[in-house]
Amino acid sequence: MRNRRAFTLLELIVSIAVAGLIALLVYGSASAGFDTRDALARYRNTSESELRARVLVTDALRHASDEAEPGRAAFELIDATDPRGLPTDQLVFLTRGILPPLGGSALWTMALTLSPRGLLVLAAPVSPSPATGHSGDQPSGASITAVLNEIRGVDVQVMSLVDRTWSVSWPSSGQLPAAVQLTFFDAAGAAVGPPVIVRLGLEAVR
Repeated sequence: MRNRRAFTLLELIVSIAVAGLIALLVYGSASAGFDTRDALARYRNTSESELRARVLVTDALRHASDEAEPGRAAFELIDATDPRGLPTDQLVFLTRGILPPLGGSALWTMALTLSPRGLLVLAAPVSPSPATGHSGDQPSGASITAVLNEIRGVDVQVMSLVDRTWSVSWPSSGQLPAAVQLTFFDAAGAAVGPPVIVRLGLEAVR
């Protein structure tokens, strides 16, 4: 009877090393696939949130209203810049948006302002004034809040009603401009998507 030849120690070591290398390659490929999937999911969620906020803001601006009570502002623009030179404008205006969740009848106050988490879009229904029965400046009911984490800067420009030129300031808080242009920026100062350009006052009496 002949003796069977066994594996040598060197062959065992080489086999273990090859198996380990294959396992390492498989793990690296799987890990890269999971990372790519997670990155795509984050990008998709961010893009969808940005798109929803853009649609909400566009609808609100398109149906901006000048129905403010005497002494109350219907449209306020604050032109600002942070220490890095990034525009950090703020915009507050009245609207009667027609798309959900703004509805088609109630008067809303919408504010766009930057926070440590990103661009804050806040909309709140305006309650009727007890004295006049008209809308006042106190919100009632549930508010709508959206935060765009990728946006760290906002440049707001308004179009004059007379000469149709763009400006970074608006002197009249009781009158609506002809149009508004919003440009969003990330932390590095790069533009995030195309500018939002909206003609205002579809709800206003011109």
